[in-house]
Amino acid sequence: MNEIKLEVNLQSKKRLTRWNIFIFTFLLVFFLTVIQKINPDFKNLSLVSPIPAQNQTFKEILPKLQSVPNDFKLKKESSIIETTFASSAFDNASSYIAVDFDTGTVIAEKNISKPLPIASLTKIMTAVVALDLAKSQEQIVISRNATNEEPTKIGVVENQTMTVEELLSAMLMTSANDAAAALKDGVNNKYKSPIFIDSMNKKASIIGLKNTNFSNPQGFDNSKNYSSTEDLAILTRYALKNYSTIKNIVDKDYRFIAANNNHKQFDLYNWNGLLGVYPGVSGVKIGNTDEAGYTTVVMSERNGKKIIVVLLGTPGVLERDLWASQLLDFAFQKSANLVPVSVSEVSLRQKYSTWKYWN
Repeated sequence: MNEIKLEVNLQSKKRLTRWNIFIFTFLLVFFLTVIQKINPDFKNLSLVSPIPAQNQTFKEILPKLQSVPNDFKLKKESSIIETTFASSAFDNASSYIAVDFDTGTVIAEKNISKPLPIASLTKIMTAVVALDLAKSQEQIVISRNATNEEPTKIGVVENQTMTVEELLSAMLMTSANDAAAALKDGVNNKYKSPIFIDSMNKKASIIGLKNTNFSNPQGFDNSKNYSSTEDLAILTRYALKNYSTIKNIVDKDYRFIAANNNHKQFDLYNWNGLLGVYPGVSGVKIGNTDEAGYTTVVMSERNGKKIIVVLLGTPGVLERDLWASQLLDFAFQKSANLVPVSVSEVSLRQKYSTWKYWN
């Protein structure tokens, strides 16, 4: 009789344990669902590891992402921007920064730590990660997914092949979204795992970006794709200093890629309006989305002094380039006592008139 009672008690306890587990799981899932509805950006809380199938691949590629260390840090002065410049037109941007390329000294700033949508400035990190995980002359087979990308595209063709360097040229010069997708898909296929976006975020952590996260390689508006002007200044300096392929591409105003047995021909115009207009400009990247507005990263060298300017949230192409030139003027005048260039709207509009749109 005692054995029967013991068996009954054990069965009851098992049922109670299973019931408790069921209730706990139900409540946890309900809690997560409610939290995510209240705050769609809520993250970093999951019942499972976010990339369990990719852990082994990440162990293999991590040394490649870590191969080029970064020791560059920004240095802020006590009184950065003078009162006479505080009411300048560029102060209407959502955020901006002007940085000495060599010393990291911040010469002008506004909201530099604020996470904001950045549009195609995302592609600077896309380029860095692509070169970490693939060689510049490595052939990438164009995916169907890449051919469907909009709106800015060069018209890549499914199953044709292009080198990493050719795709980087299209992505950085003409801001081609199809080229960015082709790079992501090509690297994922190489490692047989969807590791590209996670690699972008890991790379951001490795080089010390604090207010940055990526959800796509193009820079499409997404609550999980953002950065800050200080992070973008650090990323830009890192890319130009350590990746000659990127530096050589963004220097160019135009590039013709001839047709060959692998792909059709491409005409690539660089949409950086200050190239050839402001002295010493060599890139770097422009962008535009509904949420980000018009964005830009520009680097210029005058009399041996290099300045990086990052602008986020400007209302148009003209304002983007004009304000960037004014920030460069201010930074060169303050740091090296150089006479302002004073780029005009007329010179910018003349530059825009030289751009052509074809593949």
